[in-house]
Amino acid sequence: MSNLFNIFRLRKDERWLAAAALMVFVAFNALLAAGHWEAWTRGASGGFYSLFTRGFTMSGYDCWSWITVSGKQIYFVTGRHPLYLTFLYPMYLLNHWLMDATGVNCAVFMVSAVIVFSALYTVVFMYRTLREVLTMSKRESLLLVALLFSFAHVLLPAMVPDHFIISMMLLAMTLYIVGRKMMTGRPVTACQSAVLLFFTSGIALSNGVKTILSGWFANGRRVFRLKFVIAGILLPLAALFVIQRVQYEVFEVPQQQEINHMLAEKAKKFPDQVKKEEAERRKHKVWIEENGMKHAGDTGLLNLIDLKTPRIPAIIENLFGESFQLHEAHLLEDVHESRPEIVSYSYRYHYIIEAVMVLLFLAGIVCGIRYRFFLMLLSWMGFDVFLNIILGFGINEVYIMTSGWAFIVPVSFAYLLKRCRGKARAAMTGVLLLLTCYLWIYNGTLIVKYLTTMA
Repeated sequence: MSNLFNIFRLRKDERWLAAAALMVFVAFNALLAAGHWEAWTRGASGGFYSLFTRGFTMSGYDCWSWITVSGKQIYFVTGRHPLYLTFLYPMYLLNHWLMDATGVNCAVFMVSAVIVFSALYTVVFMYRTLREVLTMSKRESLLLVALLFSFAHVLLPAMVPDHFIISMMLLAMTLYIVGRKMMTGRPVTACQSAVLLFFTSGIALSNGVKTILSGWFANGRRVFRLKFVIAGILLPLAALFVIQRVQYEVFEVPQQQEINHMLAEKAKKFPDQVKKEEAERRKHKVWIEENGMKHAGDTGLLNLIDLKTPRIPAIIENLFGESFQLHEAHLLEDVHESRPEIVSYSYRYHYIIEAVMVLLFLAGIVCGIRYRFFLMLLSWMGFDVFLNIILGFGINEVYIMTSGWAFIVPVSFAYLLKRCRGKARAAMTGVLLLLTCYLWIYNGTLIVKYLTTMA
């Protein structure tokens, strides 16, 4: 158990890397907060939803954590993120005390600290994985980590107040721990599985599938033993279920009752305003139906499935397009507000770069397919493809899920580099260096430009 937490201790040779990453992530988070500094730090007694949502639009990422830490209002689906409210609630208590004492809302600072911490340790865990599990050189490991964070929708989660970078850190930690287990031939214990599954699933329930898959690849058939199933899988899931239901009864039910009461009172006092708002919601719903997901049904799982959106454009422009390179048209707009479902690049060279990256990725898959560690990662991505592309869950904004699978790309490049020798390896390293520099300059410039003009 202690090893699970000792891995957060920075080693001597990692400190300068951590310092460099810290400066980058702090700079982007500060730039985001600076755009609406006065409004977002206002210690208002209410109205936090309007304060934050009016000024925050970043590709469909949510600012619900800011609102929860500010006023204990819950707008995310706790059934999909059963531990997230438990994680945010202590910050709300501290922030509530600070607001009373200073009149300043510290939610942005608190959440940003968590985001920066998560991004920083994603860097550390990926670097360790490349160095220790794949036995890459220090220079190549640094390059591949830099390449990973040059991807548009890996860099964005490192600054937006959403759960994605927290999930990525926990998955990167799982990747490192399980990779080390595979190297030494030791199994993942039921206790380790329980801790990893509890936290990964608690932040995003779909992560639990990946954690269970990692246990299967590490332990083989031993993962199906009764003790492991009960202690390593069922108990943490049961704990998350209980936590979510308690949260629902204690926080969500009273909140919904209060909202219903407020809406009823508003309808009595301002009927014309309510009718106008309802007409605007109906108009926006029509726009969403035309431009957003084409739901297979109105309720249950069918409401999460989209079988009508064309897959090929979604793969080209969103999955392997926007995920890596931002589109200049409709830059960082929300598909639920104004961004069309499919946006094309303005210049042909973007598609050439995308094709190069996909071809290198496929070559890396060929090189890594015979390794159990890589097969595990491939199964993780396979689950995401099944969920997001085949079933169509979130297919209209599939790029915001990039941080859940993108680490397979630098890992595949690592296997490709390991296959190359001599001048071929040097040439491949040069290509990856050019891609990294281009993506950092291109995506970084667009993000900075957007953040400096969004105020």
